Amino acid sequence: MTFFLRYDKTVTEYSEEVIGMNREPADSRHVGEHFMEFAIEFFNLAKNSYHQQNQIRANSAAFQVLMQLNQPGRQAPTMSEMALQLGITKQQLTKLINDLEEKNLVRRQHGSMNRRHVYLMITPEGSSIMKQLRKAMLDCTVSRLSSYNQEELAELDDCLMRLSTLLEKFAAVSYTHLRAHETLANL
Repeated sequence: MTFFLRYDKTVTEYSEEVIGMNREPADSRHVGEHFMEFAIEFFNLAKNSYHQQNQIRANSAAFQVLMQLNQPGRQAPTMSEMALQLGITKQQLTKLINDLEEKNLVRRQHGSMNRRHVYLMITPEGSSIMKQLRKAMLDCTVSRLSSYNQEELAELDDCLMRLSTLLEKFAAVSYTHLRAHETLANL
């Protein structure tokens, strides 16, 4: 089921119509299908909305690395941890980090206790690029939201806040599964 808003209805009218549908009871498979459909639609919307003529595209693996590294107060991850978080191989990450280092957006630092641990850090230039990109993305989002009325904005904000909370649990379970697969692969 794909959810497209029709222009002749408000978000509230559309929501009431969807909620009023005869729906099957929620189970993991049913919710999983809806989640995948939503994720694909959202990814395509973000990709089309946030396309930048910048050195980092908003839908790229490089963007994901920089977003992870640009989180305030976050401890620098190792190469292995970053590869796991992105769901890519260490070899793929190495090539990506090499490219980002050439652009002076990230740097590697060997651990002081164990030189085999290589930590990733964003450079001031990388932080600046991410700040510019986030501002451009926010400006685009605010522009698109300008057609919503106060009630629709409040409803969307409430949904996003609840979804964010639920996704934290989803992400924690996904990360645990990735760790288990990595452990099995190393046996």
